[in-house]
Amino acid sequence: MLPIVVSALAAILVTACSAATVPPAPASPMSAPSSSAAPHPNPSAPPSRSATPSMSSSPVVVGQAPRGAWSAIRWIQSGALPFTSNEITVRGWSGGFIALEQSPGSDDKGNELLVIIRAAQSTDGLRWSAPTTLETGFAGNLAIASIVESPGGLLALAYPYGDTCGGPESVAAMWSSSDGLRWHRLAMPNDFGSGQVRTVAGGPAGFVALGVRSDSTQAIWTSPDGRAWTRGKLPRVSSGTLALDEVASVEGGFVLVGSVLGEEGCGGPGHVRFATWFSRDGSAWTRTNLPGAVPDPTATIHVQPLLGRVLAYQILPGDETSPLAWTSADGQSWTSVGAVSSDIVWASVSDGSHTIQALLPDDGIGAPILTALDESGARAELRQDGDPPATTVDGPGWIYAVGPTGVLAVTTDGRQSRLGIPR
Repeated sequence: MLPIVVSALAAILVTACSAATVPPAPASPMSAPSSSAAPHPNPSAPPSRSATPSMSSSPVVVGQAPRGAWSAIRWIQSGALPFTSNEITVRGWSGGFIALEQSPGSDDKGNELLVIIRAAQSTDGLRWSAPTTLETGFAGNLAIASIVESPGGLLALAYPYGDTCGGPESVAAMWSSSDGLRWHRLAMPNDFGSGQVRTVAGGPAGFVALGVRSDSTQAIWTSPDGRAWTRGKLPRVSSGTLALDEVASVEGGFVLVGSVLGEEGCGGPGHVRFATWFSRDGSAWTRTNLPGAVPDPTATIHVQPLLGRVLAYQILPGDETSPLAWTSADGQSWTSVGAVSSDIVWASVSDGSHTIQALLPDDGIGAPILTALDESGARAELRQDGDPPATTVDGPGWIYAVGPTGVLAVTTDGRQSRLGIPR
């Protein structure tokens, strides 16, 4: 299967951090991935280069990570990233890993500063290219919060950050790349500028964006390469109002998830039907209802690729402890798998196939508790050995990404990294 999404869910910090200094993942309507979130490993991609980590005493050969479910991780030291300052983030994709160094958008007095973004690329998480500087030309609190992938290449998406009011933020700038190192600033389509694009997903079918037009009506757009966008047709409903929550690009087409709201009554819609829609090209849609979905008008449905399948899950405000989930092999026929871990909402890092969660121990000190999700969304703890990315009392936090060679852990200052080799 071709690549899906790059770290849709953005790399996750395992220690608490300030929203004013760390850019959020794009919201639609929850932070996601990262969406943001990473690609499905590409079977046609050449194997990663064998490498010797810069801080290891003996040579370690690194190849492609296993395709199936992982049971254990062996951590090796992989040295510092090629940056000197500022906030560091990492993403995985089918060709390796991308690291970003992004300057603050304002000084300590609130004055806007020119945004500087530098990118470096590694095929294996051990050896890094020299950083290149992206074209920006804007100032203020904007940063790349998501990188998505399709057969047409990579698309980096910048969002505003630091403002907790006003609802989900809209994509403010985009760059494309074929290799994760050379990036080209893209002109924003007219629809993107006059309306709001709240989330963009990538995958085998191309890119798909969800947002609203200038008249506040919902809209979707599709693109093979992130440069030319076509406004798609929304699913038609016989009655009620369509309310879409998220989108996904899968093998053979696009998936929309959301609901149909009934006519307004006292206290809200008279009824709510949650559903998914599938289209091969973004023009004609086939609807599938989700069995057992809770008819709560305040609930939302989310979707992500997982181990060659697609997982949809429903979040109920105030009851995030046990989201209901459904799995599908093709994005068209769905099977209920019951409740899944609430950590899938906020602590998942994915490459579009494998999804892992890195959680701190209860006391916040030491090696992370590392779990992996199976194809139904159930999680199992991974055995760890070697030199894990342990958190200390006064040390920086760690961020994570999943790529073709395994799990990359990097400190927020970029001075340390560990590569987790799965088995």
